[in-house]
Amino acid sequence: MHDTFPATPRSLSRRRLLAGGAAAGAAAALAACGGGSDTGSDGSITLGLWTWASEFEDAFATAAAEYHTLHPDVTVKPRYWSFANYAPSLQAALAAQEEADIFMPLVSTLALGQAERTIDLKQALGQDFLDGFFPSTNEENVYGDGQYAVGWAAQTFGLFYNTTIMNQLGLQPPETWDDLAAMAPKINAAGYVTMSIQGNPSNQLSDFMLPIITQITDDPQVVLDLDAHEKDGVSWDSEPVVQALTVVKQLKDAGVFADGVLATDSDTANSTFTSGKAAMLFTGSFFPPSLQTTAPPEFLTQYGIAKTPAIEPGGKHWCANQAGYTWAVSSGSKNQEAAVDFLKYLYDPDRYLKMMNDTFSMPSTKAAADGVTSSDIKTMTSWLLDGEGAPHIMFGKGTLDSVTNGVVSVVDGSATPAQAAKAIEAAVVQNRKI
Repeated sequence: MHDTFPATPRSLSRRRLLAGGAAAGAAAALAACGGGSDTGSDGSITLGLWTWASEFEDAFATAAAEYHTLHPDVTVKPRYWSFANYAPSLQAALAAQEEADIFMPLVSTLALGQAERTIDLKQALGQDFLDGFFPSTNEENVYGDGQYAVGWAAQTFGLFYNTTIMNQLGLQPPETWDDLAAMAPKINAAGYVTMSIQGNPSNQLSDFMLPIITQITDDPQVVLDLDAHEKDGVSWDSEPVVQALTVVKQLKDAGVFADGVLATDSDTANSTFTSGKAAMLFTGSFFPPSLQTTAPPEFLTQYGIAKTPAIEPGGKHWCANQAGYTWAVSSGSKNQEAAVDFLKYLYDPDRYLKMMNDTFSMPSTKAAADGVTSSDIKTMTSWLLDGEGAPHIMFGKGTLDSVTNGVVSVVDGSATPAQAAKAIEAAVVQNRKI
């Protein structure tokens, strides 16, 4: 989602992924899902729409009702899961070929595109339509010459900081990672956690480390190539990865991470910050909506948001950014044309912007970014408009677990950065053979 990318998504034919793992999973029939396309004898159409994005439940219900008013022959039926239940339900439905017409594919986008289980949205929606999105929310969904999903709500990561604590200690938000490491002893000596972060589950540690690779190389394509693992000379045990893991080790050694970080869940990490026990919190743009409802009222005037530190003074503040929520259209849908038309309806500029603002969500389109009303989301969105977003969502088979395990091994001290990088590379290679 950055202006440094070309306007037209690059062809990432090297980003091929093994499709078998994505369409596999539990093979149980999902008669209860009821998400498949349906055409009545009178020509009426029922479209299924699957998601775990429950914050949009009211917005989707309203959009479906309004669309039905305009198109009486089409009924859209959204269905919601908890995030924990969504992945196994989707995989079982894919195995049984009973997926909804429109669904969020999680990290299976490229594999499903390769397997021709979803349609090419570049053809269905048109390049002009896709050019309205931040490029990184397109590029994560590109396989070969096609694009197999489109971003819905995007996300960005940064440092939330407690202004009271920072002022008390005479500190400013860190410009670089070295700055963060240097201030940790002073913060810890005052009895505070330097930077609260989720370590359980530990995927957010990958979100933390992967953009550092982009900072080191100044090229977001490197992480995409690592994820694809098909370009000659690009491997997880290469120097940029070792250097990024070394930054993580330096921060750990300096006391930036709290003791017990690997057992810290999201709620604990957030409450450590909002209760005034941490000077900073590393998290994403999904945090401000809950912050407004869960933090003590007095705390809401005591925090600021800073960019992810840079690798060196004057360097670019590359931050983790892509779209976790994306839409794909099933190639098995009997009503693909209607499904694509409803997607276009959802992305009508005024309608889409209202949905984003009503849910305090970060938009995936450049036009909507200009209309964001939440001050926190507006701040974090501005970084994308400045071209500072970097990949952090891994689509390769087993890549996320491999990278996460590598980062954890550095944090818990069981591996050096070089050893962790070699272990990531070996695990990725092994996963591609399965």
